[in-house]
Amino acid sequence: MCNPFQIKTPENLTVDETLTLFVDENTDLPKIKTQGHTFIMGPRGIGKSMLLRYLQPDCQCKDKPFQEVDFLGFYVPLRNAGFTNITEMIRLEKNAAQFFHEHMMTTYFLQKGFSALSNADLYIRSNDFCDELKTYYYNTFLYRLMISNPPQMGLPDGCTVCMIFEKMATIMEEAYLKTIRYVKTLSFAKATIPYEEPLYDYLDFLIPLMSALKKISVFSNKQLCFLIDDAHMLNSQQTQVLNYWVSTRTSGTVGLKISTQYNYKHYYTITGTTIDAPHDYSEIDMSTVYTGSVKNTYLKRVTKIIEKRLLSANIRASAEKFFAEDKLQEQEIRKIAEAYKRRFDQHKGKGNKRGDDALRYARPDYIKSLAGESKSSHSYSYAGFQQLVHLSSGIVRYFLEAAYKMYAEEASQKSTQMIEEISPKVQNEVIRKEADKFLFQDLIKYGQPAPDEYLDEFQLENEVYPKEEIEQLSNLIQGLGGLYRQILLSDRSERKVFSMFISDKPSKDVEKILKLGIELGYFHRSTIGRKDGQSGGRTALYIMNRRLAPIWTLDPTGFAGYLSIKNHLLEEAMREPFALLRRMKSKYSKQSDWIQTSLFDEDFVADDFSVIGGDMHDENDWRGAV
Repeated sequence: MCNPFQIKTPENLTVDETLTLFVDENTDLPKIKTQGHTFIMGPRGIGKSMLLRYLQPDCQCKDKPFQEVDFLGFYVPLRNAGFTNITEMIRLEKNAAQFFHEHMMTTYFLQKGFSALSNADLYIRSNDFCDELKTYYYNTFLYRLMISNPPQMGLPDGCTVCMIFEKMATIMEEAYLKTIRYVKTLSFAKATIPYEEPLYDYLDFLIPLMSALKKISVFSNKQLCFLIDDAHMLNSQQTQVLNYWVSTRTSGTVGLKISTQYNYKHYYTITGTTIDAPHDYSEIDMSTVYTGSVKNTYLKRVTKIIEKRLLSANIRASAEKFFAEDKLQEQEIRKIAEAYKRRFDQHKGKGNKRGDDALRYARPDYIKSLAGESKSSHSYSYAGFQQLVHLSSGIVRYFLEAAYKMYAEEASQKSTQMIEEISPKVQNEVIRKEADKFLFQDLIKYGQPAPDEYLDEFQLENEVYPKEEIEQLSNLIQGLGGLYRQILLSDRSERKVFSMFISDKPSKDVEKILKLGIELGYFHRSTIGRKDGQSGGRTALYIMNRRLAPIWTLDPTGFAGYLSIKNHLLEEAMREPFALLRRMKSKYSKQSDWIQTSLFDEDFVADDFSVIGGDMHDENDWRGAV
């Protein structure tokens, strides 16, 4: 049986696979397709590469003639691009290295663009503009190459549009490879070797070529874009070059759609200036969390993605039915919810609506009951489609990775039957294993010993994280997770907490570790209105990745409050999380609401720590928080 949740690298998907699996729900697709340079931000697995795959010409032309397509995106993958890892460039002076970086990027981008246009499947009547393209090749392309016109540069008789684009792609690839080979020889040479080939750049080579291409009749009504994937893989100088291209504001000729994770190197150009939004580019952050009951766009998107995959495997079941919930558990939670609704009818409720208290307290009450005398909170089941959507924390790949393992496990137990649903037991087991792996295995892999001092800065630009910083991040996560667990099991009015903000000024160490947590996907950063209504303004809110919830048996289904905490407590958590948690527990307040009393002994002041009520539905909409 084919596992319908198998994850394929988007660039390896066929056109039919892409169109079958792609869901444009909550992708900001219209905004991305508008004219202009755009940064598409988000952690790995959120769907950036899939979006760029969908925008490529072969997908856009699948059900529409090439002449009618108004957007052409040329895919430029950088994760495995050879030029991003050439350390031999340190042998060159800064200006020379900059010229080579721009030349390699220019030729690499154009090779990808012309190669995409050489696909015969794009055209029905390509001969309609073949003569125009021949003129473009001889009068523009060869002229811009700035080299003599040897016989091998000529086009054969009877050549087609596809052959011409393939010829230009080959010439660009040769120019790119010549430079790669030259730079690599610098490792074996004691003296600098002269470079005698032409060097091409963005403004004097790429832009004129794209501008002239748009004068060909069939391209005149099209927006041309380079779809640059994994731009965080560029080194510092290459990032300066790309930022310089953005700063030129040439999007009327060709747009730059730049996909990157949060560890994009910087926003400086080769001239030392910075690029700024919205003047030079627009920015789309795809990591916004949409799993609240008010903003359920993400839920709709995941539902469509899963049901498309099920249908492709001839499984005609809804996502809700396929990922079955634990019926006995959900019945108990519904009983608690109904009790809260009856209290509301008796005018004893705390919420504004009949279902508010049920939504806020029912599941935490159930988890708390398991943690009572029976000490069986580990028996809480993370099963059911809606819970799995929340646990994916806004990133589709998290859902698919877990679903793939669930399907494989279920199939191994029913080798001769069609899989019509994933049992709650299998769902819970996989989810708990994934949570442990995410914190206790995956995070450790990032930690590396501090680099030796003799290593050049250029060689340290790749993703290298000192071991002590990874340990501090792990400690901070475990400290906050334990704290959220204590809050969940308390008697206070706000127990559904999974996010925090720093009530005083954060130290550089805390900011560094939180930034690292965001880069690696363990935190999501948002903003909220400041607690002090007099001064107003907003402050940073740090939301823990909900994949981690099973480690402490937390409720991942939306939050009703957030933690206000002093900076020095976070610093302590980074050093000794369990000692801090033990001290908190021993001085635990017996009163019902920590916002009015101190949780700590005389070493702390009352404002060190508090839990503040907010909108229970969505952490991006804190209407009741200020």
